[in-house]
Amino acid sequence: MKNIFVILIALFVLNAHAQTFQLGIKAGLTNTQIIGSDFKNFEVPSSSNGILIGAFSRIGFAGMFVQPEISFRNLNFTVNSNGTTSSSSAATKLNYIDVPVLFGKKVLGVINVCAGPNFQFLVNQDLSANNASNLATGNYNNFVVGAQIGVGFDVWKLCFDARYDFSINSIGNAASAVNTQNVDFSSRASMLQFTVGYKFINL
Repeated sequence: MKNIFVILIALFVLNAHAQTFQLGIKAGLTNTQIIGSDFKNFEVPSSSNGILIGAFSRIGFAGMFVQPEISFRNLNFTVNSNGTTSSSSAATKLNYIDVPVLFGKKVLGVINVCAGPNFQFLVNQDLSANNASNLATGNYNNFVVGAQIGVGFDVWKLCFDARYDFSINSIGNAASAVNTQNVDFSSRASMLQFTVGYKFINL
């Protein structure tokens, strides 16, 4: 929470020198791939779909803009093991508050391109395993830094955006193998976002 407070203070100072200011809400879909260091014989779904809802502002100055946002999103997936003697699975349900701070520019007068860090705060986790003697639940980091790059365009008060996000540090361990050596469940997340926003303030 201290990190969020520092970001908000910096954005308040920036807004005092802004030439344009927009404020809106957004919602959309996410598609996330869990990338493990070495899952070996354990299986993770190729991708997991989720939802994203939040708010954004766009502060324009000197032909550029800064777009800070805050959003809620979920991430659900299951690690499976199909052994010769027993099978097991570890299910994961994660909820994040994301605070991306993007820097961008309008290209050709129509298209917005942007990039920047995404500060991800884990606010809730629901973990379960159906065979704890073989595969145990994971252990996730409370704070993750990601990098986002995106492109979008505006029509009337609507904003359409597509972004790619990749976690710089590990989101944590997707599972823990019991009595199994040399399995590294340390994971990163590769995420696509498709959102639609509505600007209700445009100064």
